[in-house]
Amino acid sequence: MSKALVNLNEALNRLIINTPIRVPKGSKINNDTVALEAGLKRGAVKRSRPELAELLDNIKEAEAKRLGKEYSKKSSKIVMQNETLKLKQQLKQLQEKYDAQLSQINSLIFENHRLKRENQFLNEENNNKIIGFKINKN
Repeated sequence: MSKALVNLNEALNRLIINTPIRVPKGSKINNDTVALEAGLKRGAVKRSRPELAELLDNIKEAEAKRLGKEYSKKSSKIVMQNETLKLKQQLKQLQEKYDAQLSQINSLIFENHRLKRENQFLNEENNNKIIGFKINKN
């Protein structure tokens, strides 16, 4: 976990237990107050940053608890976006592996075809004068 992420989580924990250092006590718990409490500028905690997905969920959950409301992490849009991002990355890795293997197979097919033509040419050129050797298996 990066130092900034640890700092943001600590700031969130201070807000949850209502012992903030940089913002007034009893402040709403949202992205901006967590950023300010962590010593960052307003807007530093953005939804567009996938590494902050869990922190954003924790912020929403903390504010819901502060207000006495229910919050479900499982159906959270941020969690779903994070899962989608992970699946897209896995798909990209699999696509890259597939393309590499397909290229290798195509190369082998081409080489096999070239060797067959070369063998056919040698057979025709020597009018089948190539002598086959019998191998004894003793």
